[in-house]
Amino acid sequence: MKKIILITLAGILSCFGVAQTTATDFNVNDCSGINHHLFAELDAGKVVVITLVMPCTSCIAPSVSAYNEVLNYATTYPGRVVFYLSDDLGTASCSSITSWGTANGITGVPVFCNTAVKQSDYGTAAMPKIVVLGGPAHTVLFNQNNGLNVTNFNAAINLGLTAGIFENSKSDFKLSVFPNPSTTSKTTINYTLKEGSDVTVDIYNTIGEKVKTIALEKQAEGKHESILDFETLTNGIYFMKLNAGDSSQVLKFSVSH
Repeated sequence: MKKIILITLAGILSCFGVAQTTATDFNVNDCSGINHHLFAELDAGKVVVITLVMPCTSCIAPSVSAYNEVLNYATTYPGRVVFYLSDDLGTASCSSITSWGTANGITGVPVFCNTAVKQSDYGTAAMPKIVVLGGPAHTVLFNQNNGLNVTNFNAAINLGLTAGIFENSKSDFKLSVFPNPSTTSKTTINYTLKEGSDVTVDIYNTIGEKVKTIALEKQAEGKHESILDFETLTNGIYFMKLNAGDSSQVLKFSVSH
C-alpha cells in the first residue's frame, strides 16, 4: 500500500529555498495595452511566471527554458499557467524588451515595461530573475537568480496549480484512508477530532478543481470512522481535505477501480 503523504505549503516552500513568501501586487497595462491584475489572476487559480531581464546575453538561456516549460503546460492545463516577460527595472522601452523576446523565440506573451513590475520586489538583482507565483495567498513559490533549476521550477508550478487546497491546512486529525489506492467504490477514512464540529470532506483533482464534497454533519470529540463512496471518481491521483470547524488536513490518495 502506498504511503499517505501529508503536504503543507510552508514545508514545500522551504525545500525550494524561498525566503519571501508573498507576491507584490500590480494592476497595470502590458505593452499591448491589455490590463493585468496580478492578485486577480492568482485568485482565479492561475500560476504566474514572471521572467525579469535587462535584457542581456546571459538572460537568454534561462528565460527561454522557462518559457518552453510553461508552453508544456498549455495542453494539460490550458490557461492555468501564464508567462510574463518584464524589464528588470521597469524603465526600458517596450520595443527593446519585445524585440529581445522575439529574437530569442519568446513570443505571444504579455510584456511589461512598468515600474510596478520590477525585480527588486523579489530580492537581489539578477540576470535574469525568474519567479513563480500562485495560490489564494498570493505565494512566491519559486525565486531564482542567474539561471533555472528546471526540476524545482516545474515542482513550483505544480504546487501552484493545487496551492489553494493546502491553505490553512494546519491541523493533525490523524487522517488516514483505506485502501489506498482505493480499489472499490467504498473507502474507509479514520480521523480524530479534538472537539465536536461539523465535518466535511472535499476531494480535489491534481489541477486543484474540487470534484466532490461529502458532508458528514456534526460529530463529537474523539475517534471516528466513515465510509466514503468514490464510485464516480475516475482512476488517478486526488487530494482529500477534511474540514472540521476552522481547521483542515490534506492527504494525497489514488483511485484504481
